[in-house]
Amino acid sequence: MKFLLSLVYDCALFVLMLGFFPRLLWQTVRHGKYRKSFLSRLQRKGPCPTSKRGVIWLHAVSVGEVKALSTLTPHIRKTCPGAFLLVSTLTETGQDEAKRLIKEADAFCYLPLDFSWIVRRFVKRLNPDLLILVEGDFWLNLLKEVKKGGGSVVLVNGKISEKSLKRYLFLKSFGQELFQKVDLFCVQSEEYMKRFLKLGVTPEKLTVIGNLKYDIPAPEPTDAELAEWREKLGIEPSDLVLTMGSTHEQEEELLLNALKPIWNKYDNLKLLVVPRHPERFRTVEKLIEDEGTQFACYSALSKRKGNEKIILIDEMGVLPKCYRISNLSIVGGSFVEGIGGHDIFEPAKMGIPVLFGPHMHKQVELSQNLIQSGVGKQIPIDELTAILEKYLSHPSSMKEDGEKGKQFAQKVMGSAFRTWKAIERYATSS
Repeated sequence: MKFLLSLVYDCALFVLMLGFFPRLLWQTVRHGKYRKSFLSRLQRKGPCPTSKRGVIWLHAVSVGEVKALSTLTPHIRKTCPGAFLLVSTLTETGQDEAKRLIKEADAFCYLPLDFSWIVRRFVKRLNPDLLILVEGDFWLNLLKEVKKGGGSVVLVNGKISEKSLKRYLFLKSFGQELFQKVDLFCVQSEEYMKRFLKLGVTPEKLTVIGNLKYDIPAPEPTDAELAEWREKLGIEPSDLVLTMGSTHEQEEELLLNALKPIWNKYDNLKLLVVPRHPERFRTVEKLIEDEGTQFACYSALSKRKGNEKIILIDEMGVLPKCYRISNLSIVGGSFVEGIGGHDIFEPAKMGIPVLFGPHMHKQVELSQNLIQSGVGKQIPIDELTAILEKYLSHPSSMKEDGEKGKQFAQKVMGSAFRTWKAIERYATSS
């Protein structure tokens, strides 16, 4: 029966790959996306551990999960100094962020495609004692091969959306086969625990820890570094800075339209636009150019004229610095359907009020917490102009709401330590 399930799964995955291939080819040719990662994911030969004192494999899908994972790896390395730590990601932006943030890792790779013949050899070579999944991303053959090799599997910062819950309930046998291979689920909230219980996960495998992202340290640049950053972007001390972070297709146009009625009211308003994906930088540049507002690209600041209202940040890894010099933030992935929101806690913990749209199904608990604390506001696009006007006309209100974010951040720290204490036995039992 299990062999039949594996065969059907491989066939279904193959059909899905065939359907995805035209899009993959288009994105690769047009934007260069997947160029580095796709062939790597087909490789059956994984990294070879250089340590005989245990192998811990940590998997994070993309940037947000990598940031959450980075709070946990110092605890792992401190307790298991001789272990071989491998970090895998699905996305190229996630891989770049992992290499930047997770200094404790011994190696990095892309997660192999979950075909049985690829994963089997990859896992056999790596022979992990522990696989740590961040937030989700369950793959049947991956879990099966790790367990078959005697390794443990734990989920950290676990969550499951209502949409995913319905999908797994529809494929109940598949879900049960998947989740029974996980030894421990460390989830973010009681609501997520209830959803996993509905899927047949036993109570003894579940523990509510909190959100690892609450422990991500806010960057603490010096006053001199901040002054240098502001000068580089052409931002004066009297300017009001609004950062639009992690924006997706269609969102930039929606948000720029919301700003149009107030541009002329605030001569000192500067906008930093930070798209989520680098392959869209040139598309967004063309969009801003068509809007007719004076702008410059971060990659070409030497050519700026000095009267730009908008700076397009066409480089990865500088969003936190943009938030740090901002008075107000808008986080994308929330004004169009199908994405579910991004990290709204990052600007909030820096003391920056954060605005986000109605589509936050992947960040439900976090968005509710920030709304209740007073630092976050969830608003539909047609009400954005009014809330921006309210904040910009009373700058002191931005500072007041920002302080609420700092206070909330102080209250919710500690999830990384609690998570490590919950899973430590699986890492040290090998």
